[in-house]
Amino acid sequence: MKSLFIAFCIAATGLQAQTAPPSINLRQTIIVDVVKKTKDAVVYVSTTKIVARRVSPFGNNDPFWQEFGQVMRVPANSLGSGFIVHPDGYVITNNHVIDRAREINIELANGHKYPAELISTDPQADLAVLKISTDKATAFPTIELGESSDLMIGEPAIAVGNPLGYSHSVSTGIVSAVHRDLKDDQGKVMLSDLIQTDAAINPGNSGGPLLNAYGQVIGINTAIRSDAQNIGFAIPVNRLRDLIPELMSPAQVNRVDIPLKLKEERTITPPATVHITVHEVDASGKLGAIVQAINGAPVHSEIEAYDMLLKVHAGDKLLITTDQSAKQELTAKAMPLPDTIVQTKKKLGIVVEALTPLSAQKYGLSSEDGLFVTDVAKGSIADKAGLRAGDVIVQLGQYRVNTLEDFAKLLPRLPVNGQVRIGVIRDDQVDFGIMEFKGDATP
Repeated sequence: MKSLFIAFCIAATGLQAQTAPPSINLRQTIIVDVVKKTKDAVVYVSTTKIVARRVSPFGNNDPFWQEFGQVMRVPANSLGSGFIVHPDGYVITNNHVIDRAREINIELANGHKYPAELISTDPQADLAVLKISTDKATAFPTIELGESSDLMIGEPAIAVGNPLGYSHSVSTGIVSAVHRDLKDDQGKVMLSDLIQTDAAINPGNSGGPLLNAYGQVIGINTAIRSDAQNIGFAIPVNRLRDLIPELMSPAQVNRVDIPLKLKEERTITPPATVHITVHEVDASGKLGAIVQAINGAPVHSEIEAYDMLLKVHAGDKLLITTDQSAKQELTAKAMPLPDTIVQTKKKLGIVVEALTPLSAQKYGLSSEDGLFVTDVAKGSIADKAGLRAGDVIVQLGQYRVNTLEDFAKLLPRLPVNGQVRIGVIRDDQVDFGIMEFKGDATP
């Protein structure tokens, strides 16, 4: 009776239930705005890797052959996420997403697909930089990097990625904690100082962005607790910022020596405005002049500056404009070859390069480990042993060779006089030659 009386009074007085003004869209939340702002710069990262798998001629469902079938190296696909941080197509993802990949492809929100090259990777930080490969001049959509030093426990967090292959999925939550460490079963710290979030993160989200309420990247989604719900982890975006000089170093990426090292200095105007200045850095790591332009192009961020430096070739001149002095002119030089490569050519007469899954795919090789022979000097020790360009060196003496570091340790052991067996992969078959030393090598 009381509710009927209240309803009667409202009707009698002409009052009506309050509704939102038609100009306000209650469905258009902050989350919707963030997704609209950022979704075009979130990408689907797919890779092809070669894995060892037991194969049965009678089908892999046969339990006998699952245990005793032939082990073969077969292609396997994996997926992950990433996000574009520069219009030239630089993509950030996790190292574990592209580790050992022979082929990397990027798919945008609009469905366009592109191959990508690996620029660099840091396995310890679980970060990698890719670059979209395209013949056309394309300005790709980007996401703004935020700041992770001022995160508030409880502030909104939005994860965008491709969980289980469901492209460009969105989940929401909060920043649950900061400075978390992720440990393995033995208690060893695998990743440290992570952001914890309850935004749903699943396999396939790895490498995607964790965003704040302003659509800025505050973290890179990287891991989940498989034995728990609503516990996910992201690498703080400041760790990525700090690693850019190494991840996009011209010396490491394209073997060009540029006598210039840069570092960002960031200040924050609450709630989410990040002011960036890019400084020159001296040998002791001290910040110097603010870099305003490189070859006349304004510098607004570290990523923008290193993108310019990665376009420089040996012999090119750079004009650096700063706030403290007249324009500086620098000359880029070719980086000297690693000593292992120099010594290999000197002692054996061959030119080698370290083999990677991507270069193995490029050269059509089944092996992903070893040293790829690109040239053999006529009449050299290696030539007389039967080596030729296209071989993959996998053994020296009785020792296995996987990397340049392996080879570097073995080179000093080569005899002045004597014979050493060398094993190579040629046409998917292992073959051996005998290198004969007659006073040609140094101890």
